Amino acid sequence: MQPSSSRPDLDTAHGDGVVLVTGATGLLGSDLVRRWTTSAASHRIAVLVRDLARWDAIARRLALPHDAVVALEGDVTREGLGLTRVARTWLAQRATAVVHLAADTTFSRPLDQARLVNRDGTAHVLALAADCPHVARVAYVSTAFVAGRRTGLIPESAEGAATEQIGWVNAYERSKAEAEALVRDARRDWVILRSSTIACDDTSGAVTQRNAVHQALRLFHDGLAAMIPGVAESVLDVVTTDYVSDAIARLALRDDVDGETAHLCAGAGAMPLGELLAECQTRWAADAAWRRRGIALPSQADVETWELFTQAVELTGHPRLRRVTRAISHFLPQLALPKRFENRRAAELLGHEPAPVREYWGRLVDHLVRTGWRGVSALVEEAA
Repeated sequence: MQPSSSRPDLDTAHGDGVVLVTGATGLLGSDLVRRWTTSAASHRIAVLVRDLARWDAIARRLALPHDAVVALEGDVTREGLGLTRVARTWLAQRATAVVHLAADTTFSRPLDQARLVNRDGTAHVLALAADCPHVARVAYVSTAFVAGRRTGLIPESAEGAATEQIGWVNAYERSKAEAEALVRDARRDWVILRSSTIACDDTSGAVTQRNAVHQALRLFHDGLAAMIPGVAESVLDVVTTDYVSDAIARLALRDDVDGETAHLCAGAGAMPLGELLAECQTRWAADAAWRRRGIALPSQADVETWELFTQAVELTGHPRLRRVTRAISHFLPQLALPKRFENRRAAELLGHEPAPVREYWGRLVDHLVRTGWRGVSALVEEAA
């Protein structure tokens, strides 16, 4: 189990200077900045944000120390990151590292749209870093699911990413794999940190930001998904926000990880799909009203059967069923492509494994029900 709190040791990493962080208004980025600005690190943080007012609100909510962060208005989708000449000159003189977290994580995007932020945005960040002569580290936060349709043990290396011949489940995965390739080709002083899907804030099961995992659970709970992709060996690899943000804070600027890839994943602690669904049913059955509805959990199908099922739904299915299958087809087919993410190197560097998923899964499920599925209703209402 990971420690409840951990402060990054940055004092010996790459010397003093400014660390430019993209994606700082997101869940991971804001927590990363909070950790660094409340540590004893001598680095100053600069954040690239599209909306200064939004960043100001986040800084107030996080109670960041006064003047701990310099906010620079810009956009990764624009050349030069949309920065002013003054801001670019300031970074060229002071920046010693870049930590790139900005990403478009919407799984349903067409490939050209997913590439705008994830691939092209990364190219723009790398170009900016090349114009800053003191930058000695580019840390790229990727996703473990660059593995795409690979199965089996996924290594912590470039070989862990799918190729065009193997394929990906969605454009998000592909665009992140393409971005990784850009990082590897552009420099030698990079580190790539591949995160698994974030399920909850910490092992309490509390959820601040909802995502596709929570949407799928709501569909299962309401009996709207009769079938899902899955096989006997399927597992769900998810992690907590605090584990991932702590890992980024501790690894992104370490000077002994140049050219390394680390998986911030549950690894051996991933939860078998059958056990996960049984745990959901047990928790939900505590509600007499849910029991009376007699909702059966979805059956599981291999990839080929699932694809035939979705084709039949598209041709003859009810409009509601079409909307549901389209929604889950952007991410759930991963469950029928059984894989385990190697996380040995990450565990060595951090000194611990992440908490096993079964340790907090039940509390996560309870939290979603207790809060009335707050923030997880849009997809279900659309499907109704």
